[in-house]
Amino acid sequence: MIHKHVPVLIVGGGLSGLTSALFLARHNVDYLLIEKHTGTAIHPKAGGITFRTMEIFRQLGLEAAIRTASEPLDNIRGRIAVETIKSIDPEKVETAENSQKALEKERIENFEKVSPSKPASCYQMELEPILLQTAKEGKGHIRYNTELIEYQQDDLGVTATIINRETGTKERIRSDYLVAADGAKGTIRQYTKIPTTGRGVIGGHYINIYFQADLSRFLKPSQFGWIQILNPKVFGALITVNNRDEWIYHVAYNPSNGESPEDFSEERCCEILKKAIGVSNLDIVIFSILPWAAAEKTATRFQDNRVFLIGDAAHLMPPTGGFGSNTGIQDAHNLAWKLAAVIHKQAHPRLLQTYHDERHYAVELTTKYASNLLFSVMEKGVSTLNSMDPTAVTVGYKYNSTAIIKENSDTPHRMDQLELNGRPGTRAPHMWLKYQGKRISTLDLIGENFILFTGKDNSLWRTAARNVSSQLGVSINVYSIGLQGDCVECEDRWEAVYDVTSQGAVLIRPDGFVAWRTKEGESNPHLILKQVMTSILWEIN
Repeated sequence: MIHKHVPVLIVGGGLSGLTSALFLARHNVDYLLIEKHTGTAIHPKAGGITFRTMEIFRQLGLEAAIRTASEPLDNIRGRIAVETIKSIDPEKVETAENSQKALEKERIENFEKVSPSKPASCYQMELEPILLQTAKEGKGHIRYNTELIEYQQDDLGVTATIINRETGTKERIRSDYLVAADGAKGTIRQYTKIPTTGRGVIGGHYINIYFQADLSRFLKPSQFGWIQILNPKVFGALITVNNRDEWIYHVAYNPSNGESPEDFSEERCCEILKKAIGVSNLDIVIFSILPWAAAEKTATRFQDNRVFLIGDAAHLMPPTGGFGSNTGIQDAHNLAWKLAAVIHKQAHPRLLQTYHDERHYAVELTTKYASNLLFSVMEKGVSTLNSMDPTAVTVGYKYNSTAIIKENSDTPHRMDQLELNGRPGTRAPHMWLKYQGKRISTLDLIGENFILFTGKDNSLWRTAARNVSSQLGVSINVYSIGLQGDCVECEDRWEAVYDVTSQGAVLIRPDGFVAWRTKEGESNPHLILKQVMTSILWEIN
């Protein structure tokens, strides 16, 4: 049996696993990622990418590639409910389209105020190859058709046995940490015996039919993202995949009536599709048939000593709002820099406990919103979402952990409106700057190291950061912002955006969240910055 050591073993090559790999590589951490399937996803799951997730991909230099891949679906918008596709009324379509265009314009304007990135529509089967190609170009190793058989952990690491499913060759891998990205049906969470909370299946069971058909006589391109089919015999929803001739159809089934996924043969699925479309003489090619359920389930802990749960292995939420895969990607983003800091001996291992403290709260918040949104749809528009703003759910949550230095005047965080003003625990505010002759966002300066934003007169802070970096072995990049300095303000004043005076300073973590802020100047910047960095990385209770 072959023996090998890697700092991190990632089990699962979906979106959260591949994102983990990319960020670990960016932080110069070697890894081995194994995936039991033979390649990337072949079914169009998880198509919506929030602007917060696009910010994360922007850090990786992937925003442009993903934006290109999403172009076919860029102008898809809105919903419509009809008896069948054939029965669509052109006049109602025009009215619905005009209404949706107005809403879309307002939505994009709201995004542009808080982010350099816009949401995108790019299905998992298109997105995973982009992530995989980038991962292959960097540090680390990826093996498909390879499965985890078992693992044990001790005080110093994790010993895992894996198998090549094609050759049957077994191998023993020794790693410092294991990242469980093996999905909702994976075995790692069950092995840890971590229980889950939540209401289980709350929105029913569905069959997802991925097929090809020419519907151009009924639908024009760039029309609707969601078409509800009200025909009671095949009640479901039609969603475009490529804005041309590929589609997915969601149709419900009821296990309590004895129905199961095995009942949905290609022949039966073709009949369902013909009834939903409203024609009997249509050429249909079915690519794949996949069962799924709208479920709510969250692990009570996201960490078991040296094992970390991310993505669907840690949490399931209804697809309403499209938060599931985005939340998993953000799990990976939060965890990667912390693993890197500990592996590089720049932080105490207790820093890793803040992964659960921070992400579990954000997941619970997002799951609550997605579930309430599902019930709102099921109850035909009865709103139960008055206490949460959708943009705030996407990016406005506030972390509360020992990796965040609270302010003395810390007040309750609101979720009924978006508040991004430099408050510790929140995502650093976006504002446009001119840096080295280019127009960039403040978020473009964030990613690899800690960042210290200051006013234009920052010589003391710069000296302090240099000394603290040398003492602790942790890089701190310093940028002065103002009408003069490293970064020139394009529109807003940074003091107003970050709620500081011209003498203040804001420390931002590699994941883009504010770790600490001083609104006024400090008499001894070196001492205060050393205390802050030591508290975040080493003096963790």
